[in-house]
Amino acid sequence: MNGETLKIIHWTPGPSEDTPEGALTLARWRELEKKYNVKIVYEKVPWGEPLNMVTNAALSGESVGDIVALDLYFAIPAINQGLFMPVDDFFNFDDPKWPKGMKDYGKVNDKMYGFTSNNNTASGLYYNKTLFEREGLPDPHDLIAQDKWNWDTFLDIAKKATKDTDGDGVIDQYGITSVAGNLMRMIIHSNSGSIIEKKDNKYVLSTDNPNTLEGLHFYSDLFNVHKVVAPNKHENFEDYNDSQTLFSSGKAAMVTGELWEGSQRTTMTDEQGFVYFPKGPKRTTWQGSIENYVQFYIPANVKRAKEKAYIWEQMQLWDNVAKVNREEAEKQLLADEKDIEVMLDVTNYSEPVFLPLNNMFGDYAFSIANRGESPETVLARIKQTAQEGIDQNLNNVKP
Repeated sequence: MNGETLKIIHWTPGPSEDTPEGALTLARWRELEKKYNVKIVYEKVPWGEPLNMVTNAALSGESVGDIVALDLYFAIPAINQGLFMPVDDFFNFDDPKWPKGMKDYGKVNDKMYGFTSNNNTASGLYYNKTLFEREGLPDPHDLIAQDKWNWDTFLDIAKKATKDTDGDGVIDQYGITSVAGNLMRMIIHSNSGSIIEKKDNKYVLSTDNPNTLEGLHFYSDLFNVHKVVAPNKHENFEDYNDSQTLFSSGKAAMVTGELWEGSQRTTMTDEQGFVYFPKGPKRTTWQGSIENYVQFYIPANVKRAKEKAYIWEQMQLWDNVAKVNREEAEKQLLADEKDIEVMLDVTNYSEPVFLPLNNMFGDYAFSIANRGESPETVLARIKQTAQEGIDQNLNNVKP
């Protein structure tokens, strides 16, 4: 490589000598630097900044980096505008070492653009094991083993857990706490529905998919009929903070969450468990829908891209992926091994969710949850504006 630099851009910290995994990674990098006469650089930047850097560099004709991490919802519009190159010819994607699902979600416009050595992002349901035992509720792990972890058993648990515990006439313990949009998205996917679907080779807002509508009605009933979900009072990010506080304080039986969130509950004194989100009537497998589905991409103006892709592949500790994921799961302050096993398995069902709806997603979720509008009414009202956002981000492909 004649001493060239291979620069990786990400918003997470790079490998550190302070951890066994980091030391092993850096040793591999030094070995490859010597073998290929290349300088490997890892640049940590703020989240959301990589795409700005790539865009600005493209205007100047320079390459800001060689391997760039991006969330899928940033990557697709940029790919459509020609800012990244396909990588089909750089890797053998038939090799079973690649993460499950990556071939589906790394592909855009029938070409592979995204790649990663480890998909450790997904979502599921944390539950308060102490509260469950106190209230005499069935353990979701037992329901999973019996193939009975579904919307019906989920709702039954949520109804039994929602109550006024101090007799003042006000509900102060809820079955579920969640940001409305996260719960809505997970329910839709748990019934094999979708927010956006492809029809006649064009992405459109899903307005008449029966699985989606069935999910939206179940979502509406949780808030408006059964009243088992803690209210989203702010209709902004503060609802997320409220959901975490409520669950950590032992005042909610279940909370939706991603795989990293368990470790954040350092003040929680109750035991927390983790399970898949329950299946809807139209779903036969589990799901782990996620908005922040991160992969690596190669900017279109990178020189010697094939060689750099080859070196990146050599940099990965493929045999250590399972060990790293288990270590991460073990950091999530979970109650027992069953929780860890589900957390490790749910990544096999990770499904990225793309939401380019011109900021209509909040209206979509809160209008149903907080104002009791029917799903059909909300979809009809936001359809045009949401579709404009979808067209701009997903259907506007540069020739």
